[in-house]
Amino acid sequence: MPKILVINPNTSDAVTSRIAGVVQRIAHAGTEVIVTQIPHGPEALESYYDESIAAPYLIEAVREANADGYDAIVIAAFCDPAIEAAKEVSGIAVFSLEETTLAVALLMGNRFSILTEKKHKVSVKQQHVRKLGLESRFASVRPLDMGVTEIACEPDRVRERGIAIGRQMVEEDGAEVIVMGCASMAGYSAAMEAALHVPVLDPVSITFKVAEALAELGIRHSKIGLYATPAPKAVR
Repeated sequence: MPKILVINPNTSDAVTSRIAGVVQRIAHAGTEVIVTQIPHGPEALESYYDESIAAPYLIEAVREANADGYDAIVIAAFCDPAIEAAKEVSGIAVFSLEETTLAVALLMGNRFSILTEKKHKVSVKQQHVRKLGLESRFASVRPLDMGVTEIACEPDRVRERGIAIGRQMVEEDGAEVIVMGCASMAGYSAAMEAALHVPVLDPVSITFKVAEALAELGIRHSKIGLYATPAPKAVR
């Protein structure tokens, strides 16, 4: 059975604890799972600036996981920080939440919507959807107007607001699938799905199970093109 590292690329103990609770509940009995967070960096990744601060510590964690015999890595942040660089330096498969969960959303319905944290992230998610070439399957993105740590610590408020906004996504935007667009939303999807009667995808659960399944099959990302290992060079 596989050995999987789940990295929270921020320093919030509350978010890491929420991620760990979900992953440990759904992992196969034989799967070895370690959930950790970067040792230094922002408490939440809510901007490109935050991501740039976290990136060096995240890349180092990916390198260490390769040396320590892991079979797969999950970067547990929906902004997919440094994902291209992580795949370049890794010989084992690296999975990010947004890329993986949106791929699964395409299998579950015609059009998807993303529930994000704050208003400024609407533009960011729109940009990410364009980058991934998924505009024709994209219904909308709407914010909770809550921060990452607030989402991790206020479950009742998240569920109440999430259901109300999710209903707008379905009834007004034409969404058939809702993607929860933050790792700190882990564990909230069941209540929303029961209320809205459409698939609601928890990115931590989805990405972990994809990583677990593909690790069991021995599948890794290609290293001959986009994610080719960088040539060694002097760094001053």
